[in-house]
Amino acid sequence: MNALPKTRLQDHDYIRIYEQGIKALQSDPSNQEIQHKVVLALARAGALDLAISEYARYGLNTVTAHEDIMALNGRLSKDLYLRASGQTATKHAQDAADLYNAAFESTQGYYSAINAATMALIADMPIDVVHRRARNILSLLPNPERLTPTDHYFIEATRAECYLLLGENNNCKASLKEAVSFDPLNYAAHATTLKQFKMICEKRGETLDWLAPFAPPRAVHYAGHIRLTPEAQKGLKTTIADYLQKHDIGFGYGALAAGSDIIIAEAMLDEGVELNLIMPCGVDDFCEHSVMPFGADWLPRFQRCIERASSVRITAPKAPWPDATLNQLTAQIAMGQAVMRGRALSRDPAQLLVWDGETGASYTAVHAKDWGHHNRQTLSISVPKQNRAASPTKPAEAKPQFVLKSSSSDSIQFYSNAPSAVKAAEQLRETIPHCATALHVKLPNQDPDAICDNIIKNGAPQSLLASEAFASLLAFSNNAENNIHFAGLVDQDGSEKDGTLQDETEPMRCYALGR
Repeated sequence: MNALPKTRLQDHDYIRIYEQGIKALQSDPSNQEIQHKVVLALARAGALDLAISEYARYGLNTVTAHEDIMALNGRLSKDLYLRASGQTATKHAQDAADLYNAAFESTQGYYSAINAATMALIADMPIDVVHRRARNILSLLPNPERLTPTDHYFIEATRAECYLLLGENNNCKASLKEAVSFDPLNYAAHATTLKQFKMICEKRGETLDWLAPFAPPRAVHYAGHIRLTPEAQKGLKTTIADYLQKHDIGFGYGALAAGSDIIIAEAMLDEGVELNLIMPCGVDDFCEHSVMPFGADWLPRFQRCIERASSVRITAPKAPWPDATLNQLTAQIAMGQAVMRGRALSRDPAQLLVWDGETGASYTAVHAKDWGHHNRQTLSISVPKQNRAASPTKPAEAKPQFVLKSSSSDSIQFYSNAPSAVKAAEQLRETIPHCATALHVKLPNQDPDAICDNIIKNGAPQSLLASEAFASLLAFSNNAENNIHFAGLVDQDGSEKDGTLQDETEPMRCYALGR
């Protein structure tokens, strides 16, 4: 990461791209370019079933002479291959190869051509067919002069893939290194390329170790002590910056209390790390209780971080603050967000802490303990032990209630952990095949029944949809049995205050769960 310019990382948030596309289609509903972007965003976010459904609903399967739209059909079949097994997987691989090849024959585009060649290998077509297609692509690749860095990246990445198919691994590494040099911050593209290369290597039973240097940067959950002496603060931001570079950190998830949180956030922004703030309550309430009491000089720094953050998500907008249980729950949600980002980029996440190492009752110690339960790496930056006043509230063990509701019943069920709720939902789906199921977590001043109803209204038969809070906590729990894929947006009107429901205008991100 040392060689990268200190600029904000490129935004490859497919959820946001989907949101923007849906808004654009409201004023231009027949625009096939926007429809394509919406479906592609869903596919890249892992919402495969929804992507396939939307591709057909928009009529994109009837389009000809448009490589991107035609090739997307092949991409969807390839994704079906990746989640299937046996003869079903082989059939999807053959479909993908045929659909990509049809796009190539219609458009002569190198993107569809390379995917047709790779899927021919995956579908067990004769190796001379694979090699012939790969060599043909090398002669088709355009001159990259005067193209954008992203176009240049994909040309060289395609060249690298051709060499990989031909078994010329040294040429493959050289071309891949060249590709990354043209668009070094396009981590989503890098991850897509590496997944393709891993698929080829695994098909041929080859080692994957040589791909490690090309992996995207890491995601981290961050936290630290609020009260820091002037001596502890001196040089701390520089130390954090060194850690960000040394450990190749590109994405941060955490809160923004005075002290360590703000200093970490500032260092991330200065180093071009994508900062994602996960706040327990409304920003104003949080600032009043977790920033201002520790010195007025923290306020402008807090405001600048809010303005420059890539995203600001709030766990319970109308919850009272401070609240120890909500603090721990929000931190676990942020940890889950880091885990999900790491899965998307095929890179293990870590936790970055600024603390004195005391395993007592501080919030930071609780966060360290929670992360450590799952044997994930912790990167600790030590600060001197010091006398601190008592925390506003004593840290307590968060014991959230996980909520399950289905279209087959008016009642909701509660579970003590996320995996148990998922298993119950899967069993319910087997018993009543056509029911839609919603999963959520009970949050302060919110009616989980109303939230689940809104999720169910947006779910198709047999769907198993979860709120973002539930999905994050499932990922945090280290559950390896379920894939967690973005599925769309759900309006939420389930907040409650003083016994009266309040409308929430912020749509809730919803995730599909699958095996």
